[in-house]
Amino acid sequence: MSGRPQPAALLLALILCACAGLPPVVPDPAAGDAVDPGRIYPQRSWQLLHALRASMPDGRDLGMLGLTVVSSTARSQHSVLMTLEGFVVFDGEYDQGRLTVHRALPPFDSPHFAAGLMEDIRLVFLAPEGPVIEAGRLQDGGEVRRVRTADGATVDIETLPGGDWRIRRYDPSGNLTRTVRGRHGRADRAGFPETIQLTAAGGQGYEIVMTLLEAVPIDG
Repeated sequence: MSGRPQPAALLLALILCACAGLPPVVPDPAAGDAVDPGRIYPQRSWQLLHALRASMPDGRDLGMLGLTVVSSTARSQHSVLMTLEGFVVFDGEYDQGRLTVHRALPPFDSPHFAAGLMEDIRLVFLAPEGPVIEAGRLQDGGEVRRVRTADGATVDIETLPGGDWRIRRYDPSGNLTRTVRGRHGRADRAGFPETIQLTAAGGQGYEIVMTLLEAVPIDG
């Protein structure tokens, strides 16, 4: 019997690959061009203060304050987590590809937490680097730019009806790992969404809702 794959097997493999998890994009250059990353991601340097509500994998709900300094030009970030009373429990920064942790108290003292937090912050506030591999519309009506990053991940940047936006990140196998939803409201400051909801998928999934308290430009 020949060792070559049979046509039926090849067809099945193609179908499985097409259904790996990435939602299909209906090509539409005009729709893709309408997705302006400059309207979603902070441009230049900003200091952002959010009230955070985190639902953890173990069932705990945490309330904190998050201070983020982010620069789109340097692609750097500085993140501080505080209790509602202002006590710092985590202080770390990411610059030129290097993560530095200045302070980390339990339960925020694991290297896994620091790396994961910085990755989430980059996903929310820094536009992904990589080529646009598809542009158009999704089945739910959102307009999308699909970006392939250097590590093989895929990031969908979507604008939604009503002016809100969504970011979805897929691993190289096409599995959804993160969803970020920005919702605008009356409390918008400097064009930033009033709330940002980040959901991590998987067995250790969690959810963080960020409510904007202050947005201050820091580069003049």
